[in-house]
Amino acid sequence: MIEWKCKLTNLTITPTMKSISKNQSFFNSEKELSEYLLKNVSDSLKQAIKVTVSMMVKEEMKSIREELSEKLSFNGYYQRNLVSTAGKIEGIDIPRFRERPMGGLDLKSMEIFEKEKEGFHDLIAEMHRNGVSQGKITKIAKNCFGIRLSKQRIGYVHNQLAEQEEFRINNEAITDEFEYLYLDGIWVKCKNFGLNENNQAVLLCALGVQADGQRKIIGFKFAFKEDYESWHEFLLSLKDRGLKSERLDCIISDDGTGLSSALSHLFPDIPHQSCIAHKMRNVIVRASPKNKTAIAEGLKGIYAAETEEEAKKKARSFMKEWYVKEEKAVRTFNFNFDKTLVYFNFPKDKWKQIRTSNVLEREFREVRRRIKVFDSSFNSPTSCKNYAGSIFSYLNDNYPEHLHSKS
Repeated sequence: MIEWKCKLTNLTITPTMKSISKNQSFFNSEKELSEYLLKNVSDSLKQAIKVTVSMMVKEEMKSIREELSEKLSFNGYYQRNLVSTAGKIEGIDIPRFRERPMGGLDLKSMEIFEKEKEGFHDLIAEMHRNGVSQGKITKIAKNCFGIRLSKQRIGYVHNQLAEQEEFRINNEAITDEFEYLYLDGIWVKCKNFGLNENNQAVLLCALGVQADGQRKIIGFKFAFKEDYESWHEFLLSLKDRGLKSERLDCIISDDGTGLSSALSHLFPDIPHQSCIAHKMRNVIVRASPKNKTAIAEGLKGIYAAETEEEAKKKARSFMKEWYVKEEKAVRTFNFNFDKTLVYFNFPKDKWKQIRTSNVLEREFREVRRRIKVFDSSFNSPTSCKNYAGSIFSYLNDNYPEHLHSKS
């Protein structure tokens, strides 16, 4: 069943199955029937909107005329077009007064034109941030809404909203209500960024999780590299915005030297869990191809331990077994190994949640998926920052209600 709902009139138009079967003999195929219904139901809906909007404006004008001491009379109509969720509606009759009222005329009903236009712009931005190319959006606008939009116009609409979203994420006050803080960076290609040949840039990102499991991207920063200065500046901005860490139980991240140093300086009293997934990947990548599988199984066994003492015992056996054959891998594993065991100081039902930064890695996968439409590359740092802001804002508004052990 095809159903159209009119946002303006709360009108629902539903062709019944009886009317469909009755007229189906006039059509050569179900596709032809479907196209006929789509066009005619859409036309009926647009006509209903046209009449409704015109009536809304006229009724408000009548009310104003009764309140004013002036004698005002109507003088025909002029026409306006409306970009709505039902498509472009042309030639809506808008009544007008013969004389202009003293002090001008402020009609609330006329705001529908701007609101519907804003809604269409929001739709453009939503399609854009979900990975729909500008060319496809142009075709949708033309075929479904009957209007022509240039790629430049689409980009302009998206940038306007993206700037607002980026500002909101990186400037609004942070309530000190987070139990866990996840930190990580994602590398992207960005033209005209620095002098590096690969045009590589990094988005440093922070995600907070409250005690009830609700999560939120609370800030991100565009940087040349993941060094101490970049992380220190980013973390300091979070503290200045309200992250006082009075309720913070643990910070989870990789074991990068720059980030670790910045955390030691700015959050010295907060336990720092080094992500076991990052540790395992770093170890495995330094092993020879023939031993990668065995190394991976050994690492899984260590972090499957029920106690910290058991994990350390398995770790010593692992290093003895592989030190001669895979010295680089073993040295990487042994570096700051104790920082990967911080989760043992928390209740067991929290282990899965805090021993990896996978919850933030999932956000980065979504970023990578959506930037493929740009060939995973940006034309400027500004476009990269704005687009990341749009994605993170979307994720903040669409997270599940609870995280807890599902991480």
